[in-house]
Amino acid sequence: MSDFWKKCLLILTLFVISISASAGQGRLGLTVAFTAQRTTFDARMDRLVINGVEKDSPAMRAGLMSGDIIESLNGMTVTGQSGRKLFKAMAAIRTGDSVRMTVLRGGKRLSVSMVAG
Repeated sequence: MSDFWKKCLLILTLFVISISASAGQGRLGLTVAFTAQRTTFDARMDRLVINGVEKDSPAMRAGLMSGDIIESLNGMTVTGQSGRKLFKAMAAIRTGDSVRMTVLRGGKRLSVSMVAG
């Protein structure tokens, strides 16, 4: 596969993950971006960073902020996982589901819980 198509897949992956965190069956009200260690669709995530939190959303009520680094989602370690695995986990969240996250903020680890809207 050419470098052009690999870059296109990476951009598409970033877009899909961003949408999956803010839309879908269960809404958390946040968007994310990740830095990858490779340039393929299954790139390993180096860091998953929240880059937007919607007003009056479950994420805002849970205290999440732009710049928080997500370490785990419902017990699944995010760092080092593939973008495809995270997308699948986000897509499985339904309205009313409890969602647990561990985030890093300013070097401190925080645990947050929320109910998907």
